[in-house]
Amino acid sequence: MVSKNVVRASTPMVRSPWVWGSSALVVVGLVAWFYELEHGLAVTGMRDVVSWGLYIITFAFLIGLAAGGLVVSASAEVFHIEALRPLSRLGVLTAAIFSAAGGLMIIPDLGKPFRILNLFLYPNWTSPLEWDVTIITIYFLFSATELYYMVRHPDHKRLFKVLAYIALPLAVLLHSITAILFGLQFARVWWNIALLPPMFVASAIVSGTALIVVIAWILQKYHGVTIPSSTWRWLAGLMAVSLAIDLFFVGCDYVTILWDNIPTDRAVLALVLPGGRFQFTFWFEWVVGGLIPFVVLASSKLRSKIGYVVASAVLILVGVYAFRIELIVPGFINPLIQLPPGIALGTFTPGASPFQLVGHYSPTIVEYLIVVGLLCLTALAIAWGYHAFRVGESIESEVPHVKSS
Repeated sequence: MVSKNVVRASTPMVRSPWVWGSSALVVVGLVAWFYELEHGLAVTGMRDVVSWGLYIITFAFLIGLAAGGLVVSASAEVFHIEALRPLSRLGVLTAAIFSAAGGLMIIPDLGKPFRILNLFLYPNWTSPLEWDVTIITIYFLFSATELYYMVRHPDHKRLFKVLAYIALPLAVLLHSITAILFGLQFARVWWNIALLPPMFVASAIVSGTALIVVIAWILQKYHGVTIPSSTWRWLAGLMAVSLAIDLFFVGCDYVTILWDNIPTDRAVLALVLPGGRFQFTFWFEWVVGGLIPFVVLASSKLRSKIGYVVASAVLILVGVYAFRIELIVPGFINPLIQLPPGIALGTFTPGASPFQLVGHYSPTIVEYLIVVGLLCLTALAIAWGYHAFRVGESIESEVPHVKSS
């Protein structure tokens, strides 16, 4: 019965121009990945000095979106927020798809994709990477299972309440372990702080909520799905509070580095602050994706208008992605040990030194195409999931209960 509904509902989607365009970009991304497999990671901008780049930046961003989706969904049950209940199934759907997308983003970064099997065949439980892969796998399976029961057994209210109480700490754990993966690297002074896990969780909540806002607006505008005004108010409030907490954590990190004035720490922060090589991340994080949306969401007059709330959500997503760039690349730029001739690049170019004292990184077209291809695949999966798991029906069925409450 579900499959028949999927075929009927998916027919208009298949005919959509954006679907064909996204599918074409997915194919282009696959071609770029095959090219990388043939020629190795030398076709990327990553080298031995800066060994993490666009792939890991996007991975951290996608995992945050996955964690935030389940937070929105579970909050309806755990905290009895009736206004968020219509978006429960949508939140679980985004959690499942974006956790899978985050896991897939690791594959091109490995160079040789079959290496990931070693994490399962020969696990090393003293490695944070092992725990990160494990929690991502568990999180995806949990989200997929909950989504299945939401579709096949929508009346099992007690089961969903139990699952919600599991989902909320699981979502926090997902992005906390990802943060610990960075925070335990004591050779990277920019990452080696205890504040990183709560910082990641706050950014996951604000970005995951922003993603739900954008998708909900698309459903309301183009699919005729009714989202109650109380739901929009809760989403705006959740974004405002979590954004303020996120910026507070990042600000505390800045102040600590400036006050201690430790040369190695200051050297990294100088790359990010105005005047540094990566100052664009500062402006996008603090102004474009921070101050502007916070002012809008803090204003009762502005946040009452859906267009402003959606625009704020888009800016927040830009700001959070900028924070991922700010965190990852500058952390590699200045190695703790800078002795001549430097660190080997791993490649040789005639007429150029094969060593670097200071790192440089700029993504290549191969990296951009692979990332864009995966993002398009994720968008297609969300669109398919909307029809396959009857997300629109679940929203409409909860709207009368929200309005009556």
